[in-house]
Amino acid sequence: MGAVMDVRITEADFDIAAEHDALKARAVGAIVTFTGTVRGDDDGAEITALTLEHFPGMTEAEITTIIETARDRWSLAGVTVIHRVGRLLPEDNIVFVGVAAAHRDAAFSGASFI
Repeated sequence: MGAVMDVRITEADFDIAAEHDALKARAVGAIVTFTGTVRGDDDGAEITALTLEHFPGMTEAEITTIIETARDRWSLAGVTVIHRVGRLLPEDNIVFVGVAAAHRDAAFSGASFI
C-alpha cells in the first residue's frame, strides 16, 4: 500500500500544527515537515510581495508524480504537500511538505526528495 497523499494548491494560509497532527493520526513512528516562507533575495534585496501563479490540474499532477516517485523509493505512510499561490508577503508561508513513515530515515529521505 502506498502513502496516503494530500496535495493542495491554495491561496489560503495553512496551520502547520494541524497538518502535523493529521499526519500523526497515521500512527507512525516518524514525521518530518518542511515549511517554506517568503524571504528576501540571497543578495540581500528586500521583497515587498511575491505573486505565484500556476496551471490548475498540471501543478497537482506534477506534485503527485514527485510524491509517487518518493513512495516508490521509501516506505511512506502519509504525505501532505500544500503550495500557496497568489499574492504573498514577507514571512508568509508558501509551501508545506509533511511526510509520515514508520522510520525516521524514510521520513527524512522522502521529505527531502519531495
